[in-house]
Amino acid sequence: MVENLVLVKPSIEYLDEICSYRNEVMQNGGQFNGDSGLRKFDNIEAWIRCCKLMENKETVPNSNWVENEQFMMVRKNEKYILGMINFRHYLNDYLAQFGGHIGYGVRPFERRKGYATQMLKLCLKECEKRKLEKVLITCAVENEASRKTIIACGGVFDKTVNENGEILERYFIYL
Repeated sequence: MVENLVLVKPSIEYLDEICSYRNEVMQNGGQFNGDSGLRKFDNIEAWIRCCKLMENKETVPNSNWVENEQFMMVRKNEKYILGMINFRHYLNDYLAQFGGHIGYGVRPFERRKGYATQMLKLCLKECEKRKLEKVLITCAVENEASRKTIIACGGVFDKTVNENGEILERYFIYL
């Protein structure tokens, strides 16, 4: 049920489930999105620590990155991760052109069930808490599912851009 969906931050209590999510994505094409580089971490506890460091400007581990929050969408009182979404609090030059404020991905066996739209709507509430007036989101031109999600959440097409040969569509959502 939609009303039972919540965003939670990665924590040790979700350790086994994060491993399960990572393995499922790896076994089904390895298309990771909105997960703060989870694919690069064999050690999930290190990924959880990295996510926590990313929440504060002073502790962001790479000077090319920006402060952000990593969320996982679950049903209340359950640990099964339906998807992951990353909210960047502000944009550097690269994100302002190509990456946007939000990246998200849905667990492979949970796709086409409307979870991406629900997850994005929940994340937009987090954006409102930070007093953002508009949010930039991009998607690959061939990613119809992501485009539909963005539009369903109020996305207004801006333009296409070329990022090293990949054509991206840019959308703004006004809050």
